[in-house]
Amino acid sequence: MAADTEQLARGYTLVNDTQYDAGLFLIQRLAIEPGMRVLDVGCGPGNLTAHIADLVGENGSVVGVDPSKERIAIALESNIRPNLSFSEGRAEDLSRFPATSFDIVFVNSTFHWVQDQPAALREFARVLKPGGGRLGISGGSGDFVAAHEKIKEDVLAREPYREYPEESPPKFLKRRELEKLLDDAGFADRTIVVNKIVKAAKDAEAMIDWLVTSSSGKTYGGIPEHLRPRAREEMKREWEKLVTEDGIRMDMELLVTVAVKN
Repeated sequence: MAADTEQLARGYTLVNDTQYDAGLFLIQRLAIEPGMRVLDVGCGPGNLTAHIADLVGENGSVVGVDPSKERIAIALESNIRPNLSFSEGRAEDLSRFPATSFDIVFVNSTFHWVQDQPAALREFARVLKPGGGRLGISGGSGDFVAAHEKIKEDVLAREPYREYPEESPPKFLKRRELEKLLDDAGFADRTIVVNKIVKAAKDAEAMIDWLVTSSSGKTYGGIPEHLRPRAREEMKREWEKLVTEDGIRMDMELLVTVAVKN
């Protein structure tokens, strides 16, 4: 699996407007109120986590966790609030948090990178308060294949890249798959909507920069570092085919879920 770096993490803070806006859409649907205790799973550099901390106010609290120590470091230095804390952590293991300790679990632009999604959902259910604790998930839909997925698949299927399969590829869930996982985790009361968005980039370089920083380098799959510049050039040529006078505009569809723990 590609490792995150400080350069990628800091680059992400400059280009994550798409993920930020998607997170705001989810936040609106969650109806976060003052005094709530919120867990942000996959918080990245923490800009949305800080926004949630402002919403819950001084009587609430927010905890952000992320597997990337580089992104947690940025969050700790950039988002200082008395009701906000950050630490390294994985969605599949939230054992540091007691059962029924959060009003809301917030998971934005993250769930497709979670390798054991059923285990993560069980953990979300465990830490949520019964009788109304809410889970919010927003992420790419497996029912819609965006251009970046097609280009990645095409380029990485070529020689010599195909010799280096990705160890932990993203899993974008189809709606029926997500419904089953929610059922299995005990989230029978939920609503799922599709958030249609357009990712805009001025050119091929800008689009690739967004993809690489957003994925912590996983846009290149499992190929070694010395082959990545070559793969980038091949991806760039594919993206250049999609450039118009307005730059690149890529349609995307996100599955947005709000589920309630009864």
